[in-house]
Amino acid sequence: MKKRYKIFFVILLPLIILYVATMLLTRDSTFDKEVLEQLDIEHIEEIEIIRASDEKTINISDAAKIDEIMQHLNDQALRKVRFSNPDFEEAYWLTLRINDERTIGMRLDDAKHLYIFLYEENYMKDYKILGDIDLTFIEDLF
Repeated sequence: MKKRYKIFFVILLPLIILYVATMLLTRDSTFDKEVLEQLDIEHIEEIEIIRASDEKTINISDAAKIDEIMQHLNDQALRKVRFSNPDFEEAYWLTLRINDERTIGMRLDDAKHLYIFLYEENYMKDYKILGDIDLTFIEDLF
């Protein structure tokens, strides 16, 4: 009986170590990897932005403005989190549209959290923004 427990333990321990190591190594990412690699930035036709405080909505279809918005978010370091605190002073919902279809949705909370929703996969990811990001570039659009 003790031999069975030892064999079970010898098999289970490496699996647990592998799982924990995989979870720790895959937590950090970048905005490029999570969003820009999912689509071709040149094909973004429109970005819809909604400000949470007053629910004002704007639609950006100018290619230069779309590129400017993406450049501000480009190379942002992210860390995958679960169940982050939903309290925020200001949030912005961004919806990227390609061929008149919603492709990726994002919510930026106080430049601290980024929620990414992949419409095609019906999947949401929650990230903490590790670097400093100044959201005045979005506020200036309003």
